Amino acid sequence: MDIGQTKTSSPEVAPNTHDLLAAIHEQVRQTLELVGTIVSLLMPKEGGREGPTLEELLAKLLSQQQQIIMIGKATQADLDRLGKTLPDAVAEVIDGNRSLRS
Repeated sequence: MDIGQTKTSSPEVAPNTHDLLAAIHEQVRQTLELVGTIVSLLMPKEGGREGPTLEELLAKLLSQQQQIIMIGKATQADLDRLGKTLPDAVAEVIDGNRSLRS
């Protein structure tokens, strides 16, 4: 006999109690369904693992970040050198001593 489907004929059980039990039954069903979904997501899949591991993904991400930092540092060094030589080159062009190359 399913509590959520059949009303009881006992006189000592009020209709509000039946509704409460039906609500509890539905919540338990939903909770068990969610737990089953979570367990299936956490358990390894049959036939082996597909794709890279978390450690491999993190290692690749860290490597990419190191490369980006190195590119940023090299770009900053180039900009610093350009910032030091450009004003002198512009001043020389204005004075007519030298022409800018394109």
